[in-house]
This record gives sequence, C-alpha cells and structure tokens, in this order.
Amino acid sequence: MRLLAVNMYKDISEFKKFKKNILYGLSGNKVIFKKWDDTKGIEDTLEKKKIRGIILSGSDYFVKKKDHAIIDPCIINSNIPILAICYGFQYFIYQYKKSYIKSFTNGYNKYFVSLSIPRPFYIPKSRYYLIHKDYIEKVPKTFKIIKKFKNKIIIAYNRDKNILGVQFHPEKNKDTSRAFFNMWINTCILQQGK
Repeated sequence: MRLLAVNMYKDISEFKKFKKNILYGLSGNKVIFKKWDDTKGIEDTLEKKKIRGIILSGSDYFVKKKDHAIIDPCIINSNIPILAICYGFQYFIYQYKKSYIKSFTNGYNKYFVSLSIPRPFYIPKSRYYLIHKDYIEKVPKTFKIIKKFKNKIIIAYNRDKNILGVQFHPEKNKDTSRAFFNMWINTCILQQGK
C-alpha cells in the first residue's frame, strides 16, 4: 500500500528520526516522504501515485507562532484518510479556532503515558510518548473526542473526513508502533467506505 508521510519538521535530524521510526512502524508498505513546503511534490504524489493514506508528522514548529509549517489544502481536500500526529493535529484544530489551542506555561512537556484506544479501532493499554508545548483543549463538533486527560484532548476522530488526530507519537515506541499503524491501516483505510 502507498502512503504519503508529510514532514512538518524544520530540524532535519528530527525528520530523520521520524522517517526511521515510521518506516519501522509501517514495514511492508511503500511510504513516500515529502516536506510540508513541497507543494508541487505533494500535489503530484496525490495525483499520480494512488496514495491510500496520509500521515502528518509532529513538528518543532508551533502553530501559534508566525513562522510555522502549513498543511497544503490539497491534502485537506483529498478525501484520503489522514493520521495527524501531534503538530499535524494541532494545525487542523488551530485553523478552525485559534482559542482551542493552549500552551503549557512551563515550556515543553515530555512524558510517557499508558492508555488504551477504544475507537476508531481497539488497542489495549500501551505506552505512548508525548512531547509538546501546545495542547488541544477543544475540537470542532465534527470531531468526536476519544481520549482526554483533564482538559487536554489526546485523541479525536472526524469520521466524515476520516481524520484521526493524536497528541502522542505512535512512531516513537517500537513495542507499540506496528500495532498502532496496522490498526489505523486496517480500520481507517482498508475498511473505508464499507
């Protein structure tokens, strides 16, 4: 299966780590990587390569700053299932309503969390890595909240547009990444339209 992974990082070393981890988690699939500002490359890939799913990476940009990565409208309008990881998810929500994104006052927060995923697919309790300065406090009504910690939304799903947003990094934990990506592919891509 062909998947498009969009690099939202400005730091090339962070992107290299993301690429290595994604290739491990998506072993057996053809993954095409494009940088967020390669508009022509993204459009050509979506038009000519029969892409079945799109993954938007986390980032070292912040959506609330003037200088930040953007998601090309051709991705949003593609009707292809999207997995929006951390920054990718924040970007979607920020475009809808800026006040839905809040920032930690003490800088970056980095931690592991154990959680089960009940929808849109089931994964028993597993460890996931979170690292971010901004967090999502609310989502549009088109998204159903799946998991929340206090006032922070960790997972939400837009069934109509098939967008799964997560505020953790499934690619960073080798023990759980393959299970997570396989469930995303089997549920959100292969069963799409059934």
